[in-house]
Amino acid sequence: MNGMSWQQVSGFVIAIGLAGCASLPEISRTQVVRDVDIEMQLSPEHMTVAPGDEVRWVNLRKEGVLVQIPLLDKDDLTCQSGFDKWSGGMLESVSVEPNETVSLCFKNEAEVLYNVRAQTAVGGGDIILSGVVRVEIPDEN
Repeated sequence: MNGMSWQQVSGFVIAIGLAGCASLPEISRTQVVRDVDIEMQLSPEHMTVAPGDEVRWVNLRKEGVLVQIPLLDKDDLTCQSGFDKWSGGMLESVSVEPNETVSLCFKNEAEVLYNVRAQTAVGGGDIILSGVVRVEIPDEN
């Protein structure tokens, strides 16, 4: 044990474990994953989820796309994949390569408007696909 006692090693392991728990979100994910398939259109274009549900954008196209979510704030999220900056902030626009995904879990009720920018051979430019994620607390009835 490199000169460390059992108590020192176990204290170190406990400290690492507690440090990891300190960065956990205030509420956890619900384990419900809802996919937005990105092809020639978005499917679905409009989605309603509960707080904590994971919304995953899945690029099923043959080329990369850009998912854009204006005013994205990490304080509004319980999880994310692909939207974080190395400096700790959030990216409002992320590239998603073919067969790759990015995802977010929203903490509070909200209406989240987003765009997916993709290349198209028709007209030789980009198409912009718009979608909405409504985050609502489900009725208990």
